[in-house]
Amino acid sequence: MTANNTNFHMQSREPVAGSKTLKLEDKKLFSVFQPIYSFSNQACIGVEALVRGRSVETGFQIPVDECLAVPEDMAQAKFSHALNRLHVENWQQSRLPDSWLFLNLDFEGVNDLSEICIEQVLKDLRVKGHEIVIEVVESEITDEKLFEEIIATLRRLGCLIALDDFGAGHSNVDRIWKAQPDIVKLDRGVLLEASKSLRSQSILKNLTRLIKEAGSVCLLEGIETKEQALLAMDVGVDLVQGFYFARPRQLLDQVKKGQACIKEVIDEYPLYIQEQQFIKNIQRRGYETLFERVDDINSFRSLEGEMVKKVMDLSFVKRYFILDQEGFQVSDECNSPDVSDRVEVLKKGKGLCWKNRRYFVKAFQTPGRVYVSQPYRSLIDMQLCFTISKQITLDEGEFVACFDVVYHDKSMESVQISV
Repeated sequence: MTANNTNFHMQSREPVAGSKTLKLEDKKLFSVFQPIYSFSNQACIGVEALVRGRSVETGFQIPVDECLAVPEDMAQAKFSHALNRLHVENWQQSRLPDSWLFLNLDFEGVNDLSEICIEQVLKDLRVKGHEIVIEVVESEITDEKLFEEIIATLRRLGCLIALDDFGAGHSNVDRIWKAQPDIVKLDRGVLLEASKSLRSQSILKNLTRLIKEAGSVCLLEGIETKEQALLAMDVGVDLVQGFYFARPRQLLDQVKKGQACIKEVIDEYPLYIQEQQFIKNIQRRGYETLFERVDDINSFRSLEGEMVKKVMDLSFVKRYFILDQEGFQVSDECNSPDVSDRVEVLKKGKGLCWKNRRYFVKAFQTPGRVYVSQPYRSLIDMQLCFTISKQITLDEGEFVACFDVVYHDKSMESVQISV
């Protein structure tokens, strides 16, 4: 269930006249809808139905958790059926053409397929299954066999499946393989982490790639600023949702405002890319100074000696090593003083094989150009670092000179060229 559920209950309005409500003994529940947008289509492709409510006694809004609490005199299945019907009926009154309704079905405590309570709703209200996206929170179903049966039933109805809150809590990638969801909704917490650092942004980009390569559409929720929207577009998500585009409301009167935001992000994205590249170019020029005097060296012995000096003089350099054209280390071991406590198997210098490392492959693919790797945990000392590499042509042949550099995560909000 989207994080917006818990953040919006203080801003909800009275139920719109003419909309359906669910009247219980102590509360009155109604539907609100939050638009979901596609960068590619530049349009709203659906809405997520959320429940809101007011106290019958005081008229004040009540927390979402109270809205979702099953009344004592009502079975879970009957309550779920009533909520589903409420959302679908209200959606039919103001739905957008050719769009989806995302429904959060509560699977916690479900022990039988009959408790899902969606098939009869679709039949009674004459809604086609392919118009509905069922959001499944993976943590709510612990019975794997029941989980598979629920997914099979929903697919038989023609519904699409969305795996919700992925990346939060104890997310299990195995569920993506088993459920083969049409859509995976990344939790807002993943976005917040990616907004803090470059390394976290890279993780979000790789997570998005994993979801898409698994055959699912990637949706990122909880977007609240233009900067987060630009980041979402940059990491490659397909669909977006959040307060920046539109808040949950009973009427879909913010859809066009959200589409204008989508267009603005698309228009500004080229500048965003230019700025990111500008920062990388500045940083790269700093890294290139590591190889300042290397271009004038012709022999392997001189190259090895020059690199030793750099390791000894620069506190941010952890170690140096030289690889031959087959990817094997051919230099003696040279580490900074803090790289000392290692298990014996990792103390070996010459003969180590790094031929599958991207910093080796890229250096040979782009001769003369400095390559900067992504941050990674080094096998040498089990600390985060990144590697600066460059192909060097010597009298003895071609080699790749490499520096392992101390990794300090850089803020996304400032340009830091120091390493």
